Amino acid sequence: INAEYGKQWYQRRVRASWDTYLKVWSTSLDDQGDKEQKKGKKETELIRTPILTLGGHSQVVTDCTWKDNSQIVTVSYDMTVKLWDIQLMSCVETLQINSALQCVDWSDRAKLVATGSSDKFIRLFDPRGGSGKIVHSTLVGHDLWVAGVAWSPTSDVELVSASYDNTTILWDIRTTKSYVAVLGKHEDKVLCCAWDEGRCVSGGADKTLHINQL
Repeated sequence: INAEYGKQWYQRRVRASWDTYLKVWSTSLDDQGDKEQKKGKKETELIRTPILTLGGHSQVVTDCTWKDNSQIVTVSYDMTVKLWDIQLMSCVETLQINSALQCVDWSDRAKLVATGSSDKFIRLFDPRGGSGKIVHSTLVGHDLWVAGVAWSPTSDVELVSASYDNTTILWDIRTTKSYVAVLGKHEDKVLCCAWDEGRCVSGGADKTLHINQL
């Protein structure tokens, strides 16, 4: 595994990886599946095996997010967004996009999935029922790959995105033709972004973190 991304929900952690698989792990201290493995001549370490492994993507799985306590959304370089049900242990919906996908986030307030891709666009779609097959809206404003997206935890219309064009952008999804603001500029690619109580943090290849009060 060359790279992995993880997000936690109800003492479980989901990880998407370059090996094309999605794995779900228990984070409970009472987990009985740990195995001891020798670390040195006298030391041992506990190795935890995943409680579930799901396969279905044909290329790198670049990001994942919990939709609720039983469903996970993944995106991949194979140009698909997939919705997985861990109780059914299978993919229950696939959305095809004409671009390699880099990142994904779910908003419980807006009931929308946001994705970022190599074609510079942010796409929003509603995974409920058959409407998940149709892109809800497309946000246009970045000049290069969109590497990260993050919904506001307190608003159903605000979203931030990080891009290889060195910028982090604040969006109001009620208008798709322009963004609200560019939240400063890194000296190199912006790789990720996140929210915290009215603030946005972004991390870049320039080895810096930028914190913006919103």
